[in-house]
Amino acid sequence: MKIILFTLIFSTFFMKNTSIKTTFQNKCIPTNDPTIVLGGVFDHEPITECKGDIYFKSFEDLNGWEIRNTKPREFFENSSFSESNVKIKSNVLNLKAGFNKITNKGCVDEFGSQVTLQNKKFGPKDGYTYSAIMQPTDKPGIVSAFFVHLIDENTNDQKVCNNNNEIDIEVVKYGPEAHPSLRGKLFAYFTSWQRALRPWGYKGNSCAADPNTWDQRKRESHGIELNERFVKEFHKYSFTWTTSEIKFYIDDVFITKHTNIIPQVECPLKFNAWASQGWLGYSIKNNFEGVTRLKQVCISTEEIR
Repeated sequence: MKIILFTLIFSTFFMKNTSIKTTFQNKCIPTNDPTIVLGGVFDHEPITECKGDIYFKSFEDLNGWEIRNTKPREFFENSSFSESNVKIKSNVLNLKAGFNKITNKGCVDEFGSQVTLQNKKFGPKDGYTYSAIMQPTDKPGIVSAFFVHLIDENTNDQKVCNNNNEIDIEVVKYGPEAHPSLRGKLFAYFTSWQRALRPWGYKGNSCAADPNTWDQRKRESHGIELNERFVKEFHKYSFTWTTSEIKFYIDDVFITKHTNIIPQVECPLKFNAWASQGWLGYSIKNNFEGVTRLKQVCISTEEIR
């Protein structure tokens, strides 16, 4: 009887601890699936106005918005961010980004700009639709982004499973050193994240990114090629975020949805522009800069139909 009782207690303890271990491991399993590229080239007449019953902003000023000032490689991007790259012209927010040089230490000197809506956070339980009237830059190598984002746990600790709550709409043009199938093409990417690790400091080089950290991410991503008109005109970019899915739109046309990686934490709303040689393949032989332009931002209780 004692043996049976001991066996039952031991088995229960083992099963509980195995369950805990398995749950932890499952929680930390990275999703390394490649970005799903949707077929065709998207083209649409521009929508240049949006409405928001929760929030509306046209950029006569930056009241209520904070400008990012950070040194290179503070988070995931290589770029530095400066308020000198943020300007308002004719009621349009201009976000400048680009490439300066290679430093004497071999670092790629990229720069960008970012603004964050202050004193407000939004989450999936709100069920809101977020829209931006945006004209991405036509310069290859610059990311023009509209997103929600909050880092709420350590990005240097591989034992941390969910540390990066992020939903992105990013528009990019590939440069001459990108893969031949992508050179000169314009893409929109729709990505949601729940885990990311800070990559910098690979083999003691503060400018080098550890390639293994990218394989530890938890993300879901789709991309679609855009007609060249999207860097010449303002268009409407939107996403609806709920607890069970994220739906993405351009000019009120449904593009795709995410159901696997859905941040569940309240996050602030942000816009930025930043250069990325490694991802987008611009040439480092010449300095350059480009400007992403933002006309309006809207947050609404109404989903796009």
